[in-house]
Amino acid sequence: MASRTKPERILCVAQSFPRIEALEAAIRESGYSLLLAFTADHAVAACVNSEFAAVVLDAELVRGEGEALAEALKLIRAKLPVLLIDHRKDPARKDVLPKGVDAVVVDRSPAAVIAELKALLANHQIARTG
Repeated sequence: MASRTKPERILCVAQSFPRIEALEAAIRESGYSLLLAFTADHAVAACVNSEFAAVVLDAELVRGEGEALAEALKLIRAKLPVLLIDHRKDPARKDVLPKGVDAVVVDRSPAAVIAELKALLANHQIARTG
């Protein structure tokens, strides 16, 4: 596998740092660069000003913002993969994605999120080059 010269950047959006502290460490340990956003406005501004390989959204923030954040991010960067972490642990929810969301992970463990993020990025890469 060829080494990357620049790590892929991930935008992680959550209501508070303690909620995503372990996930932040796992994302960085997986070789990604990370920007944290704690509000929908900050996430939108980040997407306007920077490019990201993917966005990881905390479902609690998305619901708190009227589930419009994923849609807003897609208006800025239409092909940006968006992964939703849903803390309700309802496996059936994976079949009903909010508009703008590309994948849902119902297990919020860092390992599960990283696995789903890698799968999402791989699928996105295949779609772009395929």
